[in-house]
Amino acid sequence: MTEILIYGIVGDSWDGLDANTLVPLISAGDDDLHIRINSAGGYVMEGLAIFNAITREKAKGRKVTTHIDGLAASMASILAMAGEDIVIADNALIMIHNPWDCACGDATELRQAADKLDRLRDQMVGIYAARTGLSAEELIPLLDAETWFTAVEALAFNLVTSISTAAITAAALDVSKFGFRKVPESPRIAAMALGTPRTAPAVPQQKGRIMPPEGNDTTAGNLAPDTITTEAAQALANKAVTAERTRTTGIRALVEKHKLPSALADTLIADGKSLEEARAAILDKLAEGGDAVGVGHSGPAVVTQDARDKFKIGAVNSIIARAGLAPMLQKAASITGKKIDLDPGEFRGIRNVELARMALDMAGIRCASYDRKEIVGMALTARAIGGQQTTSDFAVLMENTMHKVLQAAYAITPDTWSRFCGIGSVSDFRAHKRYLRGTFSRLDTLSEDGEFKNKTIPDAAKESITATTKGNIIALSRQAIINDDLDAFSALAVELGRAAKLSIEADVYDLLALNSNLGPLMNDGNTLFHASHLNIATAAAPSMAAFDALRVLMGSQKDVSGNEYLNITPSIWLGPLSLGGTAKSINGSEYDPDAANKLQKPNIVKGQFSDIVDTPRLSGTRWYGFADPMIAPAIEVAFLDGVTEPFLDSEEGWKIDGTEWKVRHDYGVAGVNSRSAATNAGA
Repeated sequence: MTEILIYGIVGDSWDGLDANTLVPLISAGDDDLHIRINSAGGYVMEGLAIFNAITREKAKGRKVTTHIDGLAASMASILAMAGEDIVIADNALIMIHNPWDCACGDATELRQAADKLDRLRDQMVGIYAARTGLSAEELIPLLDAETWFTAVEALAFNLVTSISTAAITAAALDVSKFGFRKVPESPRIAAMALGTPRTAPAVPQQKGRIMPPEGNDTTAGNLAPDTITTEAAQALANKAVTAERTRTTGIRALVEKHKLPSALADTLIADGKSLEEARAAILDKLAEGGDAVGVGHSGPAVVTQDARDKFKIGAVNSIIARAGLAPMLQKAASITGKKIDLDPGEFRGIRNVELARMALDMAGIRCASYDRKEIVGMALTARAIGGQQTTSDFAVLMENTMHKVLQAAYAITPDTWSRFCGIGSVSDFRAHKRYLRGTFSRLDTLSEDGEFKNKTIPDAAKESITATTKGNIIALSRQAIINDDLDAFSALAVELGRAAKLSIEADVYDLLALNSNLGPLMNDGNTLFHASHLNIATAAAPSMAAFDALRVLMGSQKDVSGNEYLNITPSIWLGPLSLGGTAKSINGSEYDPDAANKLQKPNIVKGQFSDIVDTPRLSGTRWYGFADPMIAPAIEVAFLDGVTEPFLDSEEGWKIDGTEWKVRHDYGVAGVNSRSAATNAGA
């Protein structure tokens, strides 16, 4: 006996539930085949491939039994129909509904997408009809309504052939993430997950769903699983089908009689309205006096992954894998804390030309007679040819890949500016003010006559920062794409990402280097570091005494009104590489490293700086102290709209035979607070 478990999303390659994995397993043997199902559904085309593989084995004479151990919803219910015998656990569920998809584009594209869904629905209806004996007219309303069946109800509708006692607990499924509109309430889900027998069926969730008629006689739904008989179930099914036919034909007759749109009948049937409820709804429509009839349901839009989505993701990941860039992207993801899936799946190892051919096929462009250069050329311009805008076009795939690599290279490129500069945001390219408001210092004592004194709000000092755009255009030739020259591709992307990150680094240090390393001019006309700003220490090499003097200097700063001390403390040390080791030693030593004797004098500045930043971009003997940039930044890097990463755009090359990419980065660098930093010229 061969037993295959489909516990998860149908078509999920990560869990080995895709057609590529399951079909060979299904076809491998010639013994009895048992398929065990506990799934909320999955990909339609993957599911149909698996369904057809199972039916082929059945046609060969193999005994095929499908077992519904917990849930067979959506596409998983189709797989269940493939069995010669379909056995459902007494506490399991089946759900049937229409196929879902997402689409974007113009009206023609959307109509084509809707037509595709209708064709898929017809395929599913045909499978259900072959099993149950119900007609398409009877099944379609059930799919429209998203109908859930208990084991008893499933047997009554011939969706299964028998019910078994739940001896083995199926893994509980969290179906909340699948966008189902009418999931049964927790008692039924709990019964399914825990495998506990129920004394009576749960209340149906689908209003008006076909259920056993009420009466004093014992129905199949009230019998324990061991006492359910085929005769009772069949009798129940016959009554339910007759009642449903009466309901649907009656509603359609009422709608036609009052000359209302047939879509209203479809809605009333799909919503499970009884004849009485339908009459009331029709009267409401007639009372609207000719207003447009609003039809449809307000269920949530559900976005699922179709073949185009899978191609887009898989093709991008294939290029990344073949370029050897996956480790870099994984490192970047760990730095940024983002989750990343780099599995190319079925597109693993496929060359660029074949990816271009696939992109054209999905755009409806046949290219069997074209050579490689023509294929790549057409793929790079497929959006214009097809008159469509779709993210599966080859040019955009290349752009998406370049963008991912660019962002990863940007993330992993080390910098030092972010350790001592604040990060801000601006909304446009105008000069934006950064205000430093004064304080009241203290409240005045109430006068003897009980009069409160008026207090003037102190003037605020202001600095400004302006964002500018930096960027370049680079090109990837058609020959490089055809030759699968991924080294050129990866080198371009990585260097662009590094350049974007290092541009900020260079600009920050260029700002510090202005005016003989005293920084930019501030609003008062003086440099960032200036005697009038009280932030230049007596020249001295790094030492315990010099560090403490810097602490005193920064801690003595007052607000712009001169009323109150700011209590600013140095947090970041910045200097050239040649002084970095000394600074780390002083900052980390338990005892004064400058003491001439062995009396173990305590180091009074131990741990004064939370970070020691040394860089080859500084030279000489000058060093700096900065306050924590999260609290009181002295230098700010402001990004347009807060977007800290570079932007990438592409277009078909005109001067070159290939694709051009434009990379831009919108940011500005400025000194914003002279009180938050101090400098020492060194010795």
